[in-house]
Amino acid sequence: MGKTTIEQKKNIWYVENKIVYPEVINERELHAIERGVSENLLPIRIQHKKKAILLKSTISGLIPLKTYLSSIMTKKMFLGIVYHLVTIVKECEQNLMNTSNLMLNLDYIFIEPRTKRVTCLFWPIVNNQHPHYPSEFFKEMPFHVVFAQHENLDYIKVYIQYFKSGTPFSINRFEKMILELMGKTAENNKTVFSGPTNQAYQLNQEVKVEKSNEHHKDIAYNPLEMNRNHSVSGGEVSVFCPKCGKLLPKSSKFCSNCGSPLYMDDSTRQIPLTKEEKTELNRIQTENFSETTVLGETTEGTTVLGADMLEEPGFPYLIREKTGEKIHIDKPSFRIGKERQYCDYFIFDNSAISRSHADIITKNGRYFVMDHNSTNKTYVDGRVIPIHQEIEIFSGTKLKLANEEFTFYI
Repeated sequence: MGKTTIEQKKNIWYVENKIVYPEVINERELHAIERGVSENLLPIRIQHKKKAILLKSTISGLIPLKTYLSSIMTKKMFLGIVYHLVTIVKECEQNLMNTSNLMLNLDYIFIEPRTKRVTCLFWPIVNNQHPHYPSEFFKEMPFHVVFAQHENLDYIKVYIQYFKSGTPFSINRFEKMILELMGKTAENNKTVFSGPTNQAYQLNQEVKVEKSNEHHKDIAYNPLEMNRNHSVSGGEVSVFCPKCGKLLPKSSKFCSNCGSPLYMDDSTRQIPLTKEEKTELNRIQTENFSETTVLGETTEGTTVLGADMLEEPGFPYLIREKTGEKIHIDKPSFRIGKERQYCDYFIFDNSAISRSHADIITKNGRYFVMDHNSTNKTYVDGRVIPIHQEIEIFSGTKLKLANEEFTFYI
């Protein structure tokens, strides 16, 4: 973006941003703001001049966040503001809006002093020449605040250490840390605190599990690690993994715990086996794996497996941004690269990808990415990651292998 100016007249603020080449208006993001997809984004308008395009916003009844932070901040006040800003960033991600277009600058973020409601400017442009990255903004924010000295400031040390650790920034992981510092838990299905570790893990899809009396009402549990005695809700037929014994929905094709394929006995299967499936089945049988047990079968005869056998299993997945392809992560260690022989998903149309570029790893309901010393690196949320190290990822994390972009979802 070009030069952004702000002017105050009485209690009204006038903000103006001049579009510069090669920037252009992003019509989709503009319409999203006009539709009010987020009440936390300030309304904007476009003014076309002979030699320029201007984006303008008029703000009344609010003050810049920089002014508000000049007063003494308590722990509750500071973390509350940070959490509101994290929420705004995540709202933009959920609406597929480029978060680097958020005007994350203390002079251009506004707050209502009485209600503490925070609002931001979002410039809907393509080819942004001066992007604002959430990671850099949140990293510098404490250094512009005057903290109350009578409080224990250990939480600020934890906050700053988060950025000094060298771990690639993730808005979901950052939100988890802020919630822990606030001593709060999320009230939705997307963030749960797991038992004594008091750590939040992201669950992006609602998994309906029939709860037994063995679970205390105040303890959250990960549905990917259900005890074998639990049944799947709705009376759905379930299967055990023949290798590790994990209970899984009948629609699963691979075990989410050990990665073994889940096949019915060939004599009762009504859908013909493909050549690849027969090869894999023979391999399993030679390793003396036991036959998959089907739970909930009636005594009326063999159950005919029909169209529901083709349902997609409940695995995390990647969306390949270039093609929109949905890639299921159906193994504990799922390799991506351009060598078909060694990879679970191979990219044949991009020479920048290495033969065995990176792995997506599943461990105890958590997810990680690991780079295999690729030529053109692997990036998590815009930051290059070290080789041969497992970096945790969450639902909504942006991955880039060389110049190939993906979004990870759970």
